[in-house]
Amino acid sequence: MNDPADNKNYLPIMTSAKNLFWKYGLRKVSVEEICNEAGVSRMTFYRMFKNKNEVAEQLLKQIFDDASSIFQDIMTQPIPFPEKIKKIILLKHEHAQNLSSEFMAEFYTSNESLKKIFDEYKTRITKEMRKYFTQAQKDGWIRKDLKIDFIFYMLSVIQEKIFDPEFTALHKTPHDAIMEMTNFFFYGILNSNNSEGD
Repeated sequence: MNDPADNKNYLPIMTSAKNLFWKYGLRKVSVEEICNEAGVSRMTFYRMFKNKNEVAEQLLKQIFDDASSIFQDIMTQPIPFPEKIKKIILLKHEHAQNLSSEFMAEFYTSNESLKKIFDEYKTRITKEMRKYFTQAQKDGWIRKDLKIDFIFYMLSVIQEKIFDPEFTALHKTPHDAIMEMTNFFFYGILNSNNSEGD
């Protein structure tokens, strides 16, 4: 069976779907709108995808795979740990751009297949982060009075809060909410008395 990604219309559909989903949320966007934005026919769309949910699933997998690869690249660079944290925050910033509150709500609370993809990614990236953060704490970059288990428990709590309407209502955009949480978490764990490591 041919890989849909080899089709010349695959990228325009994925790009159009991402732009529309990010702006309006999944429920409010129709297949017809995706096709119009991508400049393809519905027949072309259905040759590659069963429905818009399948597009959303592939889109998230692609985004998470890319983010995981970039994360690995950042964490293996020969730079101080705080510089790595700055780059991770920038990565969060880039991925949070133009997200709609509708998409955020649907993404985690209403769509089981998308939630499963997110949870799988979270498990994978958390395992990798734990390894790097444990080493960073040994090297003196992370406060030694914080347990690694506590750090990752709180990270999980913070991630859940991003989907809490009461929390998101405190911010103008989902992007603002994500960035405030990310800054609060990452800069809160750093050892402020040690800019060079122990």
